Amino acid sequence: MLSFRIVSTGRAVEISFDDEGRDVLIDALRKVSGSHTHLGTFSGPTEPGLSETTPFGEQALSEVIITHGGD
Repeated sequence: MLSFRIVSTGRAVEISFDDEGRDVLIDALRKVSGSHTHLGTFSGPTEPGLSETTPFGEQALSEVIITHGGD
């Protein structure tokens, strides 16, 4: 499980994960080299890996874009 949620009235991002989610995040970071990668929910058009809800049952972001450098 890996989820991202915007908190604190849009001023912070909460990241929640288990061991499998940690591996998804680390793999995504390793893929980025001078460009960007997308993580999304399994129902979305991007690379699957994000949970649609947080461990607390709240709606999570459906896409996260990870950018390396100035891309």
